Amino acid sequence: MLSRLTRWTWFACVAVLCGCSLNAKPEKPAVMAGTQITATVEGLRVAVLSQAQNAAESIERAADTIAAQTSDPQVRVNAIQWKLVSTVDLQTASVSRDPVLSLAELILFALQSQAYLTTGEGRTLFGPQQPVAVAAVTGIRQELLRYVNSVTPAGGSERALNLLQPWADAYPIRSPYVGRETVVTDSLVNAFAGVDRSALAAVGDVELSVQILDARVAQIQATMLKEARWQAELLLADMARLPLADSLTGQMGRLTTSVERVTDVAETMPDLVDRERIAAFASVTEERIAVLKSITAEREALVAALASERAIVVEALHEERVATLRDAEISAQRLIDYTLSRKLELFVNHILLRIFLGALVLILLMLGAGLILIAFARRSRPLGST
Repeated sequence: MLSRLTRWTWFACVAVLCGCSLNAKPEKPAVMAGTQITATVEGLRVAVLSQAQNAAESIERAADTIAAQTSDPQVRVNAIQWKLVSTVDLQTASVSRDPVLSLAELILFALQSQAYLTTGEGRTLFGPQQPVAVAAVTGIRQELLRYVNSVTPAGGSERALNLLQPWADAYPIRSPYVGRETVVTDSLVNAFAGVDRSALAAVGDVELSVQILDARVAQIQATMLKEARWQAELLLADMARLPLADSLTGQMGRLTTSVERVTDVAETMPDLVDRERIAAFASVTEERIAVLKSITAEREALVAALASERAIVVEALHEERVATLRDAEISAQRLIDYTLSRKLELFVNHILLRIFLGALVLILLMLGAGLILIAFARRSRPLGST
């Protein structure tokens, strides 16, 4: 009986020690193991961020090519606006908590952009350079579907198109200045992934959350200067269309007409040449001084406006960055506090379990000792005694 008690005591101790050493962070979450996507959460997230960055760079190159090849000011403005809005849309789509949601958003972006530039309201947005933009979004779409095929079983891109194409057709892009409408829902993501992914938001730890926040901050830092420059270019393009340029052109035209008239009078009236020349030069000087003063004043106003806009943009970017870092710090602190409280709770439960098992073993040992003493007492009695 003592050997059996000892054996069960060893079994209980081994079970407690094994339970305390379990790792609460699996190598691959169970929700990913049931999907049609074979990549891990971390691998899929890194790939989605890379795809979004490559797509933004492709659109930027295409927009710069269009602006360099066209002579139409409106086409240049459309090109700048296209790459600015597309960059913001791609950043927003690529940093979702669920990487499958981000991948679906990127594919929808490519489908909606391709439809908008080929058959939608943006089919004449860039004039003769329209094929450059169409080729860019088509390449983005092909690259995304190629990646889907690499992380899904055979026919993955066809299944993705069957699910996402109706959504892209139902929510087309209406204007190049407001971006696209985000229409991805949980049901569409579950169908795209092949399983209910509602538990994915609970998978992860402090390191994963910090990586997501780092990706957000890195995207903002990488593109904020470009976006500020593009905004400045749009501002200059808008100011170039103001009546100021027409006014200066009109003044120069009137000045040229006045000079020609004075020249004609001087040729037809030799007696008045000297006086007309003096009057003409005086008029030219006054007009020149007035034009220079007007140009100087407008230039100073333009420089002041640009400096003010730049200061506003820099201040807004600084505030956004500070707010992002503050949110990241708060989120990290919350996760750390939760992790510490959870570890403390597990430690207390572990200590209580050990105390309980120790008490149980002590009681069993005392009971065994009592039984042994009773057995010895019975054996020590004489056989004839009652």
